[in-house]
Amino acid sequence: MPAHPVLVSPLPTVRQPEPFVNADTAAAFVGITRRTLLQKVRAGKIPGHALDCGAKKKEWRFKLSELDHYLCTAINSVLQPSEPANRRI
Repeated sequence: MPAHPVLVSPLPTVRQPEPFVNADTAAAFVGITRRTLLQKVRAGKIPGHALDCGAKKKEWRFKLSELDHYLCTAINSVLQPSEPANRRI
């Protein structure tokens, strides 16, 4: 009786959840000051997560992947502006 090879499927890798970072780390990642970062997140221009939504003074946390996505889309929108509606071809 010939030996049959045993097929072993690799175990799926378990992805760890992305950690949140504080405003200082996020500001350094984006390349702006902490104050500017917080102003932009309060205005809704930069993605961020408030720890206590009901608090008057909020503590913010950020995910670097969300900030990276924001930066990539912001750069692409500047590099490729939409065409004016009155442009003749």
